[in-house]
Amino acid sequence: VAYFDDPRYRKDKRGSGIVKFRYRTLEDEYRIREDEYRTREEDLEDEYGSPENEYRTREEEYQTLEDKYRTLEDEYETLEDEYGILEEEYETLEDEYGIPEGEYRTLEEDSEAEYGSPENEYRTREDEYGILEEDSEEDSEDEYWTLEEDSEEDSEGRIRSPQEDSILKKEGL
Repeated sequence: VAYFDDPRYRKDKRGSGIVKFRYRTLEDEYRIREDEYRTREEDLEDEYGSPENEYRTREEEYQTLEDKYRTLEDEYETLEDEYGILEEEYETLEDEYGIPEGEYRTLEEDSEAEYGSPENEYRTREDEYGILEEDSEEDSEDEYWTLEEDSEEDSEGRIRSPQEDSILKKEGL
């Protein structure tokens, strides 16, 4: 039996019908298996996706993330530059107003030394008010109890029996 890739088969133009039949059969089997392989490959690509497509997708995602990172990095650099500018302006203003600020603090300290601190004065007045309020409450309580005791004593003296009332009426009092 000779096969289709056998060099003798090609030289032998006469060839038997069996060899030709075998050649066609093998060729048909090869085509069928090749079609089955392609079908399986396509099914697998449909089911799992081709590695190339997956790689491209991930590469695009990576590129997108890289672009976002660059954008954020640029924004950060811009903000950093703005901060540097503001910091320089602040230093300039600090240099300009540093002396008057020192003078103001000196005047404030002198004023506090001469006239006292408003905060301390407020606290002192608050303490005095608290003491006065406590004294006032104590005095009010004492006065209340004294008045109540006096009232009880007065009312005790005023309560009369009905007999006393009738005697006093007769006497004209």
